[in-house]
Amino acid sequence: FSTSSMLDIYATFFAVMSLLLLTSRKEEVIPLLGVTMGLGISCKWTSAFLLILPVLYYAVRHDLRGMKLYPLCIFLAALTYTASYAGFFYAGHGLHDFLDLQLKMLSFHQQRHLMASGIKPLRILLVFLTGIEGPTQIQTLLINTDANNVTTIGSGSGVSLYWAYNPLTWPISFSASILALYYSVRKDRDMMPLPLAFLLLLSSSASLGEPFVWYLLPGLPLAYISLTYVVNKTHVESTNKTVATSIIFLYLVLIVVWSLFVRLPPYLEMSKNAS
Repeated sequence: FSTSSMLDIYATFFAVMSLLLLTSRKEEVIPLLGVTMGLGISCKWTSAFLLILPVLYYAVRHDLRGMKLYPLCIFLAALTYTASYAGFFYAGHGLHDFLDLQLKMLSFHQQRHLMASGIKPLRILLVFLTGIEGPTQIQTLLINTDANNVTTIGSGSGVSLYWAYNPLTWPISFSASILALYYSVRKDRDMMPLPLAFLLLLSSSASLGEPFVWYLLPGLPLAYISLTYVVNKTHVESTNKTVATSIIFLYLVLIVVWSLFVRLPPYLEMSKNAS
């Protein structure tokens, strides 16, 4: 992803760091949590789901002290976000210019949403679950450098595939997040904010007209933690630990093999017409 969306990599780092600080259950890290969330949102607005995570976590744990300190966390996040525009302010712009810029950025994204209104809103879910970006037209070109021309020698249609898709982690982590949310509602309420936050991020991204799969990067660690939680719970509750351990080990090996040696082609051709 670093070759296509570098800012999402930084946003993911701050999302994971925020998660670590939040689950440490230490009051003294709450100011640092606010700063970390602000840095994440400064990298990418898709990290705004981090603002919801603390209040969910404190609510399910009935942590009144954390709830009282939550406004401080939000204030520090907003202050950190504003401070990330230090260069903007240093160039002579004022607070009014800063607010006007935020509104223009918001308007830009709203216009993109309207322009892409013909795109199915759940397209990002299709990519995440299947790796299919959508239908595509394919043309084979013959480049003649001597004659200095380009000739189309064939065309076809097919489906475009997302090269980074991993069928062993992406769709399974989605299902695991739903299952982890179900388990956490019934028994382990401390786990509830993690799958819920990822599902909220996925839902908000799916509502966009022209979504990109890397919008989900800041929430992927939460989905993978949910997957780990479900796998561990399955292992603990299994009657045959040897078989369960063997299956989990094989699953991990397959993940490593796919990640290191398998890469999807850019498209899958379904039909071909010669010109």
